[in-house]
Amino acid sequence: MGKWAFIEDQNLLPTRVWLSRTKNEDAKEDTVNKEEEWKPLRKVDIKTLNDAKSKSVEYGNHPVLIESGRATADPDFGIIRANFVPRPPRELTSCTWFAVTEERKDPRTGKLQPVLEPLPDDQSEKVEEMYQRAIYADSIYGEGIDPLMKEKVEMDETEYHVEVCKENGNYFMKKVYNGWFSKSFVLQRGYGSYVSDGEEEEEILGPVGHVIFVVHGIGENYFSKDKTSSMVEQMDQLRLTFQRRQIADWKKKCEVAKKKKEPEPVPPNRVEFLPILWYDRVHSASNDMTRSLKGVTLNTIPALRSIANDVVLDVLLYLTPNYCYDVLESVTDQIYSVYGVFNKVFPDYASRGGKFSLIGHSLGSVICWDLLSLKKNMMQNGNNEHGVHITTSKTAGDAANINYKQPSNEIEVAGSPSNDNGGGAWGPSLPKPFENVLPFEPDFTMFIGSPIGLFLSLRRAHPVFDSIRDVHPQRPTVSPFTLPTRAMYNIFSPSDPVAYRIEPLLLTQGTEELPDPMYLTRLGEGVRFHVKAKQLGDEIKKKMSWSLFSNVPKEKASSTGKTPASDMLENGSDEQPEKKNRVSKSKDKASSDSGDKTLRFPLGGRSNRLDYQLQPGVIDNEYLSAVTAHSTYFQNTDIIDFVLDSSRQRLNFRLEIDDLSSDDLSSILVQDSYSKF
Repeated sequence: MGKWAFIEDQNLLPTRVWLSRTKNEDAKEDTVNKEEEWKPLRKVDIKTLNDAKSKSVEYGNHPVLIESGRATADPDFGIIRANFVPRPPRELTSCTWFAVTEERKDPRTGKLQPVLEPLPDDQSEKVEEMYQRAIYADSIYGEGIDPLMKEKVEMDETEYHVEVCKENGNYFMKKVYNGWFSKSFVLQRGYGSYVSDGEEEEEILGPVGHVIFVVHGIGENYFSKDKTSSMVEQMDQLRLTFQRRQIADWKKKCEVAKKKKEPEPVPPNRVEFLPILWYDRVHSASNDMTRSLKGVTLNTIPALRSIANDVVLDVLLYLTPNYCYDVLESVTDQIYSVYGVFNKVFPDYASRGGKFSLIGHSLGSVICWDLLSLKKNMMQNGNNEHGVHITTSKTAGDAANINYKQPSNEIEVAGSPSNDNGGGAWGPSLPKPFENVLPFEPDFTMFIGSPIGLFLSLRRAHPVFDSIRDVHPQRPTVSPFTLPTRAMYNIFSPSDPVAYRIEPLLLTQGTEELPDPMYLTRLGEGVRFHVKAKQLGDEIKKKMSWSLFSNVPKEKASSTGKTPASDMLENGSDEQPEKKNRVSKSKDKASSDSGDKTLRFPLGGRSNRLDYQLQPGVIDNEYLSAVTAHSTYFQNTDIIDFVLDSSRQRLNFRLEIDDLSSDDLSSILVQDSYSKF
């Protein structure tokens, strides 16, 4: 019996392979999108679709959830739609035989790999029939394959025929053109071995246990242009990187458990990063402001003006009440839409302990802050008439229990439009009341590269915070209020020109020697060696400086009436994943009654510090780093590890998306991926 080439699927009956590619909306019917190749779905999704197809004879075809619930496939219409992100729809097809059209270098392995074009079912059936005849003819029961090699099986309604060929002692199937020139394609049975991105990782991890909504900031239109990754692509890559680090972290724990002869820990749950995109909706081509802006923009230096219009302008516009309202409404509507679809795909997610969190990047962090402020205002208790809203969350720290109402003549900023319309003294200024608020309380809220400190300063929030704090002078280092989130972190690169701190606004005005921000570290780990060496050097310089002024009279030092923060604490304090700190007695009389206190900013309840800076590299120039610092946060492994620690809690449940009814899937599928957002 002879050998066969290009037979990847050697089963008696071939397994149907399901493939997808980006749908070419602009192409005419019956044209092929040359830029996109057909890529096979994950093996588990292929099995799911084949199982559904085998049942369709009796029950009919129904939409099928694939890619761990992130997409819905409809075999009847040959389309795949994303469930949670505004991604273009993909074409869906299936086949058992492929035409090898060319060879291209695989970017992973560097080896040449065939480019496979799926054959339609009618052609695949003819090829399979001829292949089975050839196998039988070449077996001990047949009469030999030579007579069959002279046959040509015509493809219906095509200009090609199929024949059995032999070369270098191997048999193979070939599709040959009937015309005067010789154009042919080798045919392959089955797709062969492959691994889809994230397939192996998600087979190890448990079901999704944490959903993180990521709100983009300035420049999404600029960063979404050609040759630059969009927010959706960045979140796809972040999810893959995060999953790999999850598994690496889990394998280390397995090794430790093996050495201790303990049971192997269960794999962690998946974490989904879902982008919330507001730019296109607010800046639609038909928008009056967009048309006006395009009209007044000069034609000179178009590249720089494009950056100004796409990047800088959003910050200025957000300061205007109408634009701010539109952005907040757009973000809230999209969160509601994605939140609703997610709960349809995973109906038991929330009831079984699933978590939701927020990450805001750049201006997106200000949006998240304002949404939390608006949510706080809508909560039942603590809604006073002057806009200083102190609401006690069930997860908040002791600092929330103030219940303070400031007289109107003592807070000048209380009469601002923001307070009259539910924005709060530290929230946005809106032209009308904001009705919808976040449908959940975030497990944690993370600000990355955030200008919140700038916005709060422009809103004159600092005097309001001091007015609240004066009611409890024995707590000078405690945040004057909380927000409805279980933890809050403000993370930034020291070289990021857009990032600002928040903690100094929560200390009294005029405070000397502000506490340094914490370094971002992994849970149970310290800073890197070169950072520790720098800290030691700075400490030595500080002690030498103090020795020069050791003879200055204490009365003179205290006559300024200012409270140095260094007198209140020696180190920062935090619970997860921050380090413990020690506190010295404050020279301020207000804190002398309470003794030693730790620095606490429990805006989100369980986190005691807000400001965290990324650890610098061994060789790091802050001016050179400033060029890329603001746009590379999602590639930073320290941030990924920090999110991993914050999302570490294992949820002991398993979601079965196969149990979802076809009616639920149909309701998801019927929504176009763009109409939802």
